[in-house]
Amino acid sequence: MSRLSFAYPNEAINLDDRIFSLPKDHSVPGLSEWEWVHTPGHTPGHVSLFREADRLLIAGDAIITVKQESLWSVLLQDKQLHGPPSYFTTDWQAAHQSVQHIRHLEPKLAITGHGHALSGDMLSESLKRLDLDFEENAVPDHGKYVD
Repeated sequence: MSRLSFAYPNEAINLDDRIFSLPKDHSVPGLSEWEWVHTPGHTPGHVSLFREADRLLIAGDAIITVKQESLWSVLLQDKQLHGPPSYFTTDWQAAHQSVQHIRHLEPKLAITGHGHALSGDMLSESLKRLDLDFEENAVPDHGKYVD
């Protein structure tokens, strides 16, 4: 997939009138039951959204459920938990810490930026496995952001 990245859109867009800082108390304006959780790694300011009442996590790209580096997995939408997309994750140590933070939240349902939702025992077991085996299964062997 990274070999196809030259074809991905990369034009800047102006969001100045639609972007604002999130409140320091981790609340989400307009969504009183939600809190934002800093989950850097994929990008420095990446956040996920969490609702304690039903333990729903909107993870963005902190975790994903389809291996973005595999065209086959993307086409089939093969549901497996993975770390953030390796073709553009700027800080692998922070990404692992974000996975640990997400695991600590104990979500019951995770909606990710790539792939289908994951829930229940499959989610909790997959988060545990991803956390414990992060270095060997999530971090690529080489690349711009790999030490």
